[in-house]
Amino acid sequence: MDSPLSILGSVASIGAAIWAFIEAKKAAQAATRAAAMRDEIIQRRRLIEVSQVYTDIKRILAIASEVGPSTNAKLLRGVDTAKLAKQIEEYARLLSEQTGHFSDFFGNEARALCERLKPDIEALADANTPEEKKAAGKSIYYSISAFMPIAKKVADGQREQTPKSLDGR
Repeated sequence: MDSPLSILGSVASIGAAIWAFIEAKKAAQAATRAAAMRDEIIQRRRLIEVSQVYTDIKRILAIASEVGPSTNAKLLRGVDTAKLAKQIEEYARLLSEQTGHFSDFFGNEARALCERLKPDIEALADANTPEEKKAAGKSIYYSISAFMPIAKKVADGQREQTPKSLDGR
């Protein structure tokens, strides 16, 4: 009687080992898919953040254009530059939060823009004469405008890196 039970036990052990191997393979595949999904979520979050910075550039340029290069200095008498400076400061704060997306081997363009904007924001907030308002506004406008192609390039790069789907679905 020991012989049939021994054979049956061996067959059961072999079957359990095969089943465990198959389940382990499924678990490894599930872990790989979960890691790929996590990476996709991170990449999409980065894309959203960089796209928001790019979109805000357009918004803030419209605000800065009120005192920017195309504005007549004579028309700046009633413009509330402190309010405009506050909005530009908020944009600089948002950009500062996202500087990690704009790093490369040569430096960080977003951080550099934030540093360039600091004295201009202060000058705009403190401006009394139309000429002071225009000078600060032009500097802000040109600084942000020069950053626009960099933000666009980073946004496009993030968009190109985002996987379309994980397993063809």
